[in-house]
Amino acid sequence: MAEQKNLDFPRQWVEFVDPEDDTNLYKCDLTWLTSRWTCIWGRGCKGIDKNNPDVGCCTLGAHIADKEDLKQTKKYAAMLTPDIWQRYEDGHSKLGMFEKDDEGQKKTRAIDGACIFHNRGGFEGGDGCALHILAGNLGVSYVVTKPQVCWELPIRRTFELVDRPDDVQILVIGIEEFTRRGWGPGGSDLDWYCTTATEAHVGAKPVYEAYEDELVALMGKKCYKILVQQCKAREALIEAARPNPEMRKYLAIHPADPK
Repeated sequence: MAEQKNLDFPRQWVEFVDPEDDTNLYKCDLTWLTSRWTCIWGRGCKGIDKNNPDVGCCTLGAHIADKEDLKQTKKYAAMLTPDIWQRYEDGHSKLGMFEKDDEGQKKTRAIDGACIFHNRGGFEGGDGCALHILAGNLGVSYVVTKPQVCWELPIRRTFELVDRPDDVQILVIGIEEFTRRGWGPGGSDLDWYCTTATEAHVGAKPVYEAYEDELVALMGKKCYKILVQQCKAREALIEAARPNPEMRKYLAIHPADPK
């Protein structure tokens, strides 16, 4: 098992207009969304820091997307109790739960190489994100309780204003794989990263199905329904080509997926 280092492999994309706003055009990476990637934290994840593998991708803390994201995170952080949050006292100290990075962007505070909300192995209340544990206790999706970047990753939503030749401006919204590049220049320095690692492409369901809650939150129910139709059509083509390896290689299947 290995990580695919070349990020420039062929991908299949689909574009469609938002049925609720014709100035929005969605551009979706079907190669990624129909792949069998799944989070393997606690099941073989090597973490982005080889010296701190059990923390997964939570070593740096979570950057806050906007005021609403901050408000939502604070709301549910206030519900955390010491029995499910290992860093409860640190979070309620003068330093608090949040800090700013070198560029002045607000993020969750990092302590000893992990996000303040991350419970270390052996904690009686449960390993991993306290906000994730809270979601289970409340019977809601973790999309509700966690900072956006935490539930969105490794799906990436991008925005690009495009001026067309007829002087009509549209907003192209990308739904794609959050590769190493998504982390910026430092992404290439991560010791391990999951999206192109064969170890993580073992999901029982494709990404577009397993991450329904996340995708609906990012693009809305109507656009998600269109996306599902496109993904299912692609899967049918891939299945039809299964007896013909020569044909399958032209279908832009994710290189980390099972062959």
